[in-house]
Amino acid sequence: MDKAEFGKYFTNIFQDGFIMLSIGLGHDLGLFKVMCEAKEPISSKEVAKKLDFKERYTREWLSTMVAASIIKQDRDSNLYKVPEQYKEIIMTNMGFAPALFSVGMRAKAVKETFKKDGPYGINFNGEEGADFFQWFDGYRTLICDETVDKKILPLLDQQGAVSKLKSGIKVLDLGCGTGNYVTAFAQRFPKSTFIGLDYSEVSLKRCNESKQEKALTNVTFTKCDAHNLPDEWAESFDYVFVYDVLHDLPNPHKALGQIYKVLKKDGFFSLIEIGFHSNPVDNADDKGAALYYGVSTFICLQSSMSEEPHIGYGACWGKENIEKALLDANFKINAKSSLIDIDKEAFFFCTK
Repeated sequence: MDKAEFGKYFTNIFQDGFIMLSIGLGHDLGLFKVMCEAKEPISSKEVAKKLDFKERYTREWLSTMVAASIIKQDRDSNLYKVPEQYKEIIMTNMGFAPALFSVGMRAKAVKETFKKDGPYGINFNGEEGADFFQWFDGYRTLICDETVDKKILPLLDQQGAVSKLKSGIKVLDLGCGTGNYVTAFAQRFPKSTFIGLDYSEVSLKRCNESKQEKALTNVTFTKCDAHNLPDEWAESFDYVFVYDVLHDLPNPHKALGQIYKVLKKDGFFSLIEIGFHSNPVDNADDKGAALYYGVSTFICLQSSMSEEPHIGYGACWGKENIEKALLDANFKINAKSSLIDIDKEAFFFCTK
């Protein structure tokens, strides 16, 4: 890029950032829900009335969305509408935007971690952690069913794993977070039994609430450190599921050893991780990678660095290094689907 092109590109980043903040507001305040449910074009007054909002702020938000080409406004009537073909995409994908509110709360603390005499990292405990898990649950709730049905299960089915889940096996979701995926699996495979494991009491509280809401009897949740799984669990699980967790851990290699320990000899282990390259040079000019490096600076790397040995791989430690770590942990990677990209994530199907 020459100077003029770079200037435009750099300015666009700032523009996109503020638009994302407004998308986050639209998600959290229910503005997108009202707009996407509207059968006919609607006025700013009508939108404000439905939500008991001030019309002036509502109109400013709508104007932001019109300028961003997300919502359309008729010049003559001044009414607003969301094009029908936009609605599903908005309602499914908008949940990531409020992450900016959560990471923004961490900005001051993150700055301190850069300093040589500052803390190594920030974990998910405390007020910031509670705010993060609230956003995390909302985001995963929006994308979970589609991710499971259209992306994960077809890959598992290629390896014959779905038939085993249907017949009934014992499954561990290591680092289950707010339990979105393990409860989704439990709903779809009632003959299997599931354990969701996490170290955060905040996330586990939400897990148990979700279990009650869905009236599930085949899933339980436990607080545990992924680096030190109980010895009595040795070779007791048919399937271990890990989704976007390994890079958050202070010692991913030790955690892989623990997974190997609890997996049955004929069991299987699926790992889903951020699927960019291990060498940052290979991710150049990829805004998706830039997004995840940025998220990692505020969340993933902070978690990994928060405790010894401070390995600090970060979200983009990369599919090449992940594959090496799996092989070093004595896992065999199935040749057919050793590395399948799910959007910007990589799927590994492993056995002992």
